[in-house]
Amino acid sequence: MPQVKFKYLDETSVYPKLIVAVNTLCVAKGRDCLCTSGFRSVEKQKIIARQVLADNPGSKQRADGSVYSKNGECLAAAYGKSNHCYCIAMDIGDSWFKSLGNDELKKYGLVKPMSYEPWHVQLIEHNGISLSQKEAIRNSVLRGVNIGMNIKTFQSMTGLKADGIAGPITKAKAMEVLMCCQDILGNNFNTAEEVIKATQTKPEEWTPKLKSEKYFAAFVMNIVKRLGGMA
Repeated sequence: MPQVKFKYLDETSVYPKLIVAVNTLCVAKGRDCLCTSGFRSVEKQKIIARQVLADNPGSKQRADGSVYSKNGECLAAAYGKSNHCYCIAMDIGDSWFKSLGNDELKKYGLVKPMSYEPWHVQLIEHNGISLSQKEAIRNSVLRGVNIGMNIKTFQSMTGLKADGIAGPITKAKAMEVLMCCQDILGNNFNTAEEVIKATQTKPEEWTPKLKSEKYFAAFVMNIVKRLGGMA
């Protein structure tokens, strides 16, 4: 199946939804692509800044490490400030990808925010997010899934206002994420029999009850819905 591959193994720590969006694009176009730059550490950003300076005669580097062309275009962000450093950007150098415009990319939730960098892509939903939201995303990606998450962190990661209040908008987003996770994990059960076969070590002892006990199937599915926040 067509998909994105990474040139450097130390740059694979990219926000998963961005990778999924790019993979969806690859499948739609029937082409693989190569990510030449994903996550960047500060040290990696310094290396790239030196390369950009060497490759662009007349460019200048400022005190914060950023590099600007002689026309005033930002060619490399300040150290630690690139969206690559927050795990929310990818550079894809394939010619077919670079030829795509934002009208096409938006169908997949993607955008090229800088017209002079046709290889640089991000999620549309990350346009204009705050520094605290970027930091929350980066910390989540780099630390992995085995960490605690409070309401504010969840809100920041999903592009909501980080007020720490579990209001209707936050709950709706949580339900959206939950349903997505259930699909990924194969836990989006449609029948009581599916639940029993997936959760019981001896399902043959329980499945007959679906016929013998009048409300047993409804009882099982009500538990599933309750745990899923749908009741």
